[in-house]
Amino acid sequence: MTSVEEIRERYIQLYPEDGVDEDVLRKIEKNLQLKLPSDFLDIAKFYSGGLLGGISCFAFAYKDIMPNIVDETLRLRNAIKLPTNFVVLAEPPNSIIVMNTENNTYVIWCDATDVERIGTMSFISKPDIWKTFFDFFTKLVEDEEQEQLE
Repeated sequence: MTSVEEIRERYIQLYPEDGVDEDVLRKIEKNLQLKLPSDFLDIAKFYSGGLLGGISCFAFAYKDIMPNIVDETLRLRNAIKLPTNFVVLAEPPNSIIVMNTENNTYVIWCDATDVERIGTMSFISKPDIWKTFFDFFTKLVEDEEQEQLE
C-alpha cells in the first residue's frame, strides 16, 4: 500500500512541488460550502492541479487562475444542478471528473452525457470510479510515469 509520502516522492521525480497554502484550501471549502477530504488536503500540499497522466486537472488555487475547481464547480452547480457535495476536478473531452466530498468520498470519471446523473449514480455508460482522491491521484502519477518511459 502506497502512502501519501511515497506518492509525493514519486510525483516530485516527475515535477517540482507546487502545493497550495492551507489558507487557500480553507477558502475553497468556504466558497464551495463543503469539507475537502483529508487525502485531497494532503496531496494539495505538493500538487495544485495541472497536467498529470494525460489529464489536465483544474487549478486548486483559484484566485486569478482559470480554469479552477471553485469556478468550474460553481458553474456546473448553476448549469446542471450539480449536487453541492461534488467538486469538479477536470473536464476531459466529452467527459467530466468529479470528487464526492461527503461520507465515503470517491472520484468519478463519467461521460458528459451522464453528468446530470451524478447525483443519482444512474449512469448510461459505466463510469470509472476511484474510492479516494488518493487512488485517483496515484493512477495519474502511474500514467505519467508510464508516459515518460515511452
